[in-house]
Amino acid sequence: MLATLFFMTTVALSVALVLSWKFFYKLALRPLPEPDLPSYAHPSDEPVSPLQVHYQLDLPGRGEIFPALSGSQAADYWPVAVLSISNTAARPVLQVISAQVHGWTTELRQTVVIGPHETRSLRLEPELLPQAFANSEFRRATLAVEAQDATTGYVFAQQRPVFLHSASDLFWGNKFANAQLLARWVTPHDEAVLQLVSRAERLMPGGRLRGYNPVPRIPMEAQVREQAAAVFAAMKESRISYVSSIYTFGNFPGETERIRLPRETLHLSNANCIDVSVAFASAMENLGMQPVIVIVPGHAFTGVRLAPDSQNILYVDLTVLPKGSFNQAISRAEAWMKKTPAAEVLTVDVGAARSLGIYPLPTPQQPATSATS
Repeated sequence: MLATLFFMTTVALSVALVLSWKFFYKLALRPLPEPDLPSYAHPSDEPVSPLQVHYQLDLPGRGEIFPALSGSQAADYWPVAVLSISNTAARPVLQVISAQVHGWTTELRQTVVIGPHETRSLRLEPELLPQAFANSEFRRATLAVEAQDATTGYVFAQQRPVFLHSASDLFWGNKFANAQLLARWVTPHDEAVLQLVSRAERLMPGGRLRGYNPVPRIPMEAQVREQAAAVFAAMKESRISYVSSIYTFGNFPGETERIRLPRETLHLSNANCIDVSVAFASAMENLGMQPVIVIVPGHAFTGVRLAPDSQNILYVDLTVLPKGSFNQAISRAEAWMKKTPAAEVLTVDVGAARSLGIYPLPTPQQPATSATS
């Protein structure tokens, strides 16, 4: 009887399991009804109307472009232009932006997505062409900006006048915020600087300029002084005389200064205090030494560290040229340091500027001289 009972129970459980499996299998195959979604859940395929996208083009700095400050991360400077795009629609828009200063820059192109009810301000900074760094005058140019909607094809286009400064114009900025960019005028590899170093080498006792490489039985400080004196003597042979700063045009004459590159100073044999300082600093850097340029109210002079990373600096005021001596140049510089409050002394360390990515201004290539000329 127990065996019969167990058999009947097993059969009943097997039948129940089979029936349950069939029920759930049919239930799984039955398609679920789609819910009735509200109409607003379906995105519209219609493009955003151009009337819902607004553009505003602004020219910071009154449209003035300083090649010397371009791409240098200057503390006080501005982009060529700023384009603000406002999307008032409930859907995002895709915009293709282009900007170019005809004849002076490459074409900048970028793609941006402006979200629903978003306003985006884009800095437009097209890269300058080499001719911008060869320019020596204040020139008017034309900036062309376009923004095209990738969906509708609608194009916003505007042209604005801009003004390109000479590559030799430095915008000092508020409270000399851009003073470190003076290191761009220190050009150790320029041909004129190489010739200056070559002349200094001939005036050097022993005929060698070793930089910071040690010389037996000669203290490093004495070695640096001797080399600085040789470069000073070579500059004195050029009979460089003082001239006032060159006038600069534009809306910022009080904060802008035209600075002669060393090749101009050495070719023309005239310079102001900053011009002659960057020429001397270029020769020092060419020799692998660490020059500085010191700016005090109304004046500038130069110097060189007396050993690698030394806190002792040999200061030289080259405005004693063409008749003054090397010792007079040192004395005049030291007098400026003594009478000027420390808070008013601004030192541009050329080596530190290089570590910040501030490199020499690109100079035009000189045409090769024929061997038969």
